[in-house]
Amino acid sequence: MSERLRFIIAGFFVGIAELLPGVSGSTIALAFNVYEKFILFLSNLRLSNLTFNIQKLNKVFFLDLIVPFLISMILSVILLSKLILFLYSSYTDYFLIFIGILMCLVSIIIGIRVKAEFNTNLKLDIYFFCGILVALLLTKINISPETFSNGYIFLMGFIAFTFFLLPGVSGSAILLSLGIYKTIIGAIAIFNFSILIPFAIGCTISLLTMPKLINSLIKIRKREIMTFFSALILISGILVFPF
Repeated sequence: MSERLRFIIAGFFVGIAELLPGVSGSTIALAFNVYEKFILFLSNLRLSNLTFNIQKLNKVFFLDLIVPFLISMILSVILLSKLILFLYSSYTDYFLIFIGILMCLVSIIIGIRVKAEFNTNLKLDIYFFCGILVALLLTKINISPETFSNGYIFLMGFIAFTFFLLPGVSGSAILLSLGIYKTIIGAIAIFNFSILIPFAIGCTISLLTMPKLINSLIKIRKREIMTFFSALILISGILVFPF
């Protein structure tokens, strides 16, 4: 398989992953061995690297790989968002049970990875407890979709894309925890630009500001971050069940 084809296929599956709470797009990117170049592409997005020399641009941004990857990912999201919305709206209980199980399984997998890579200790237990606490606190946030402001949607876009950058952490799972998942999926399905524009701006700001910070945090605090989100996704998954 050629490298470009691998990036195209990866983009399609990353798009699917980002539509399903509990599945991390970055984890899929890692599985296809495209994550490192994607993060490098994001990290290199600064004015000093811009040039009219196509060869230099391609060397810095891997455009021959990243552009097909992004196109494939966007098409995947657009094409499958209607199916996800249909399943969510028509088979709500079954869909939520599926998502709940998926989120719990992902949480367990993250926990196993943390345990395998690092020695567990009291410090990690504290991060796990903090994840549980935050998940429970998120259930107290009760904002009606009719009252979502542009500022709130912008913030959700920023948060979703930031979590998209973290391997093992699902941006959609966080949106589900915050009660805005169905709204965003619905907006994508019907091209509701009044929601998509502030959401996309939030994603863009995260794209321009967060990759280097995320890289630094992962290098310094990877086990703490993974432990926290393992608990957050586990409890959010349990709370998703419709009973």
